[in-house]
Amino acid sequence: MKNCRITHLSLSAMALVASSCFISVQAAEILVNSDIIDQAMDVVAQKYQASAEAQEEITRLQNTASSTFEEFKRANDNLESLLVLNAGFRKQISIQEDQIETLDESIAGVEQVTREIPLLMEKMLASIEQFIDLDYPFHNDERSRRIQFARDAIDNPDVSIAEKFRQVLVMYQTETSYGRTIETYPDTISIDGIDLDVNVARIGRVALLYQTTDRQQTGAWDNSNREWVTLGAGDYRTAVQSAIRVASSLDAPRIIELPVLAPEVAQ
Repeated sequence: MKNCRITHLSLSAMALVASSCFISVQAAEILVNSDIIDQAMDVVAQKYQASAEAQEEITRLQNTASSTFEEFKRANDNLESLLVLNAGFRKQISIQEDQIETLDESIAGVEQVTREIPLLMEKMLASIEQFIDLDYPFHNDERSRRIQFARDAIDNPDVSIAEKFRQVLVMYQTETSYGRTIETYPDTISIDGIDLDVNVARIGRVALLYQTTDRQQTGAWDNSNREWVTLGAGDYRTAVQSAIRVASSLDAPRIIELPVLAPEVAQ
């Protein structure tokens, strides 16, 4: 009996030892599994960090791409503006080239005109001088001085061609204006060798009338015979007096019967 107890006790101890060994093995396995989990966590952490770095790189590249696209849009807009501006400049250059061509042609013609202008001005002066000699005798001194002034300008080498021609044109314009105006002015005329103080009324270029200051004598210029003609005492006295007052702006304009020479047939 004693021996049997010893055997059972030994079996129990062996079971306890075996159980202890199994627990030790399981603990060792748990320690091994914990290391694997730590390694896995390290790998996961590394992956997460790599993923975060990759996301940051993606974000950076996205921002760079967006900035580059905006720069491209601005550059493209600038390009379109430059193309429009360039087209405008090309059009302006084309117009300027046409103008230059026209100016070149004009300059070529100016040289010929410049050579012909002095002769033209001389002919114009001779014609206006002859016209004044044949015209009604009013403001003779003033008109003669105007012709002489134009001649002095033409003979002056310091005066440009343009200014010389302008002086001649001004003289023509002034003479032309006499045909559209009326006026009255005091003057002294000679009739039959007697000097008379008179008031002269010029009605355009159709009549030149006079009346003495005492209103006792009235007359008109006969341009055909180039002399003053005395009208009858009762003929046109009141009419000429009215014409003088109208020309002096003392009376309102109105229709007045005046001695006017009939127009001549053009030759």
